[in-house]
Amino acid sequence: MRYLFIVITLFIFIGCSQEENKDTNKIYSMEDLAVVGIKIKKDFQTDFPEATHAKWGFLKGREVAVFRYPTIELANTLGKTAGEEQTEEIEVVEKNIAHGPKVEKTECRGHKANKPNSSDVYKLDIKLNSNSFLSEIFIINKMKLLEGNSLNLFPLKPSWMECVRRAPMYTEFIIVGNLVILSEPLATEDSEGTIKFLQETAEKLP
Repeated sequence: MRYLFIVITLFIFIGCSQEENKDTNKIYSMEDLAVVGIKIKKDFQTDFPEATHAKWGFLKGREVAVFRYPTIELANTLGKTAGEEQTEEIEVVEKNIAHGPKVEKTECRGHKANKPNSSDVYKLDIKLNSNSFLSEIFIINKMKLLEGNSLNLFPLKPSWMECVRRAPMYTEFIIVGNLVILSEPLATEDSEGTIKFLQETAEKLP
């Protein structure tokens, strides 16, 4: 009976291990990213050797990036290097620069107001009819209607706020099959939280 229990336990363990490795041995397409909800926006300007795609977009209120390689081996070699370079954070030596020399996308950090939510970093200008009843209204919550006929949505960080540290936009990355997925952290999140988010995202890949 004990022998049978050990055999069953080993069978379950092997089965679970194979299930865990299933995704890491798969070649993913860029279309697979839509399944997990990643909304791709634009390409990186940096040239990543051998990568078929290098794009950034958004997922659940934060910015993410994906580097796709034709093989798993390339993702684990060149892709790993690319991920490390784009997440490289250094001690501030000159001005407020806290990112490595090859980091393309950066973010102001070091002060609460330097880290607005991802959804707040864009500015929208809407021209209104001068006769509109909205022309004299002021909206306080993340939105302000200036006097005149222009509606502006602005970041929580005031324009005069000094950028304390210009750090890498993406702080963590993981490699899943032939994909390298990077993510920015939320304001209330530590490194472990960002990695957990990336792992949960990877688990949803088809």
